[in-house]
Amino acid sequence: MPADRRIRTRATIALFAYTVFVAAVGLWPTPVDRPFHPLLFRLLGTMAVVGIRPLDAYDVIEFTANIAFFVPPALLLVLIAGRRRWWIAPLAGLLASVAIELTQHFFLPARFGTVQDVIANTLGAVIGTGIGVLVAGRLHANARDPLTS
Repeated sequence: MPADRRIRTRATIALFAYTVFVAAVGLWPTPVDRPFHPLLFRLLGTMAVVGIRPLDAYDVIEFTANIAFFVPPALLLVLIAGRRRWWIAPLAGLLASVAIELTQHFFLPARFGTVQDVIANTLGAVIGTGIGVLVAGRLHANARDPLTS
């Protein structure tokens, strides 16, 4: 099996597994961090010593986590679709995020669908796309250069 096909096959399998994970986390009926609230807010409470309110610190952590959450699937999607169709990854990230947030808003009463989450998730997809384009370019360059293969 050629290296290009092998990479696409592995990326497809990884994307499928990660999609199941994203769906489980995004569509879980209660907030996924709820079991960790006491410990989390105790840790965030220590931020008050330096003048940062726990809720502000939580918002930053949540936004950053939402960005990080959508980096891997975008990277994998670029490896599958190729550099020429890079635009599919951020578009898929945006659409998946909107679908998750609308589902949370309308069907999961304990969850909150927000525009801020869509922004963070889409930003993560854009970052993942950039990384994916760089990785795909490097893989392509290595495939053309017999000394690096």
